[in-house]
Amino acid sequence: MRRISLILKKDFQRRLKSPWGILILLSIPIIMTAIFGAVFSPASDGSSLPKIKLLIVDLDKEFAAKILISAFDAPELKDMFQISMVEEVVGEKSMQKGKASAMAIIPKGFTRDLFDGKTIALDLVKNPSERFLPSIVEEFLNTMAVGVSAFIQVFDEEIDGIEELLDTPVETLAVAELVPHLEKSKEKIVTLKQVLSPLLIKLKKEQKEKEKKEDEPDFNIFSYFLPGLSFMFLLFIVEIFLREILTEKEDGTLRRMWFSPIEPHQYILAKLLSGWLMGLCTLILIILIGMVFFGIDWGSYLYLLPFAAVTLFSTAGFFGMLSSFFKNKNQAGAFTSPIILIFAAVGGSFLPVEQLPPMFQTVSRFTLNYWFLSGVNMIKENIFPILPFIVLLASGLLFVAVSLILLPKRITQ
Repeated sequence: MRRISLILKKDFQRRLKSPWGILILLSIPIIMTAIFGAVFSPASDGSSLPKIKLLIVDLDKEFAAKILISAFDAPELKDMFQISMVEEVVGEKSMQKGKASAMAIIPKGFTRDLFDGKTIALDLVKNPSERFLPSIVEEFLNTMAVGVSAFIQVFDEEIDGIEELLDTPVETLAVAELVPHLEKSKEKIVTLKQVLSPLLIKLKKEQKEKEKKEDEPDFNIFSYFLPGLSFMFLLFIVEIFLREILTEKEDGTLRRMWFSPIEPHQYILAKLLSGWLMGLCTLILIILIGMVFFGIDWGSYLYLLPFAAVTLFSTAGFFGMLSSFFKNKNQAGAFTSPIILIFAAVGGSFLPVEQLPPMFQTVSRFTLNYWFLSGVNMIKENIFPILPFIVLLASGLLFVAVSLILLPKRITQ
């Protein structure tokens, strides 16, 4: 045991003299989490999307155009759109400068053509530098066009009468002239009500907040990103420690070490323990940073700490086993980096596993990332992750056993 502790002491002293590589790997997921959290976190007013800046050019300036524009005054749409009425030339300059998501142009004669049942084209200019928000404007106008078209066709007769009245000055317009048109509209409205009520399909809207249990924490966007990103870079840190086995073989350190009383299996155990301790210390530091700076509630630490320990045990064993298949450190680096990135891609470090294709969801269960993130999510709900714990412990024992069998042959050749 004393020989193993000496190797551990030597490894940590060497890392403390030159810690920048590990510090950089540690800082990257923290910085990325801060950036992603700031970008995707809800706004201070509770909205998850910024208001969509929409320019409207009204070349018609008549009844139907004003009705169309007034639709954006509805409370729901006011929260979504920021409307600015502009002249066409001014609007084009604003769009060229990227100051709005889209510009809608209501053509001249819009009201007359609409009442005459003619096909009309609303011009929509979209900001090419934005992808998502202009598409929302397009879909909204398409939906509005369907509704207005249906209204015009249903109330075609009444609109013909109203169109005649549009040219009549307001001062000479008699209320009695409107009565016949209103009566016809009333009959159709009653008929439509009988047909459409009750609706076979309704949209159930729930505005009330979900009742929250006293011990249920608020959703934290940072807790969504930090575990997955940090574990990916944690794999790199542990891999660096275990790759030193091949490095020390190449530079002759191991050859000199074999003249001492230390046995190959003791050296391997010391390296596995070294990688495990460094990984565990790094993960504990990430947990503390997440708690202090990002306000992450990790759940029960009585569950989290032993789970973290068994996760890093399996991780160290995995990279120890991989080292036994490579001849030198360059070969190991060429293979292990893609393996870590594949683990991150299919194991949930970038996207939740549930959003991956079914084939990748199956493959993800063979990654350390999947079982670590599954366990962390369960611990956040104050549930001890029995299955992830057993899987990681069993796989770790297997990896360590393979390392102790194959690595001595590799390093003594």
